[in-house]
Amino acid sequence: MNAADFEVAQSRKRLFLLCSLSAENTEIKKNEEAEINAVSTIIDWSNNYKFTPLYKKGRAQNTLIRAENAIDALGKKEPFIMVYYGTGEGWQSIEDPLRTITTLDRFALVIPTSRGHKMRMLQPEELKLAMGFGEDYNLNIEVTRREKVKLMGNGVCPPVMTTIINNLCLQNNNSAS
Repeated sequence: MNAADFEVAQSRKRLFLLCSLSAENTEIKKNEEAEINAVSTIIDWSNNYKFTPLYKKGRAQNTLIRAENAIDALGKKEPFIMVYYGTGEGWQSIEDPLRTITTLDRFALVIPTSRGHKMRMLQPEELKLAMGFGEDYNLNIEVTRREKVKLMGNGVCPPVMTTIINNLCLQNNNSAS
């Protein structure tokens, strides 16, 4: 199942193995009318977080290559997500769901400015929203930022699990009648 199919702003494919004593086949039905949420919907655009210049002393050459590939593909005026520690092109459009959140801090938002491109890492609060947790889910716990990112990477997207449980309950109610 892909979390993006459940209105989560993340493409997170996971296998869920459901076991039942019932002889009936259990089918999980997703909402066919669900909209795909872009990563742009979970980004905090308020400038609450510090950006650093993309081109600065000490920036890894591979980071700059990933950024330049995105700029070449999207144009100089489009923001994008730069992906660390992954395979593929190393960047993605903000109009697509975020790639799978892992236990590593791997997503940087890159934005164009009048002084050149700047970047910052996506924050735990943004990753929380990309996982499908609501605004009311409290991440203000006394752990490090790294531990918060790890929590999100090890999590199960609530809308996916809610759909699974609701479908199982519905099927159990129908078979009991």
